[in-house]
Amino acid sequence: MDEFTDIAIVDLDVNRTTWSRVHSSMRSLYLKLNRDPNPEWTRLFFEERNSRVEIKRHGLWIEEGYIVFDCLLIDVDDYHLPDIRQSIDYANARSRVLVEARHAEVERLRDEAQSEAHMLGALRASIRAPVAKPVPVAETAKAVEPVTMAAETEAVPGAEVPMPLDAQVEPLHVEREAVLEAKRNDWRARFRAAFHRNR
Repeated sequence: MDEFTDIAIVDLDVNRTTWSRVHSSMRSLYLKLNRDPNPEWTRLFFEERNSRVEIKRHGLWIEEGYIVFDCLLIDVDDYHLPDIRQSIDYANARSRVLVEARHAEVERLRDEAQSEAHMLGALRASIRAPVAKPVPVAETAKAVEPVTMAAETEAVPGAEVPMPLDAQVEPLHVEREAVLEAKRNDWRARFRAAFHRNR
């Protein structure tokens, strides 16, 4: 994107000077600009000009790279040129700001597009990457061998063998289970002895 170039008055085109339609004592002067302003610059020029009131103004327009205005020749240096240059300075300053803002917006959009392209590339790579095959549950169960505990049942005839305990059971829990199982076996033995005596 091109940088903004200030617009400036570079010459007075004497050959284009004509009689003004406002009054016979006035002239229409053609101030040549260094380049033809675009519509945005022209809008800003008149925006500033219309914000102020100058009693010496009679008419002004822009055409083909010229600022044309009606005036008395004796008023040009003291009134018209300072008035016109003030509007030119404003239009130049505002145009520079707008061009810089457009440049910044273009850069921001370019950065966003690059960031999105990188994200899409990374997402595509992760989708294309081979996925590890999941291990079946049955094979996982085989890999963990259960730990069993053999209970002492010789003292009590007919005692039931305690159920195997999982390998991950805490030692304290295992010890409590063993104590409870011994008590169960003791009560069974007493019940059987009493049953045989009463028969």
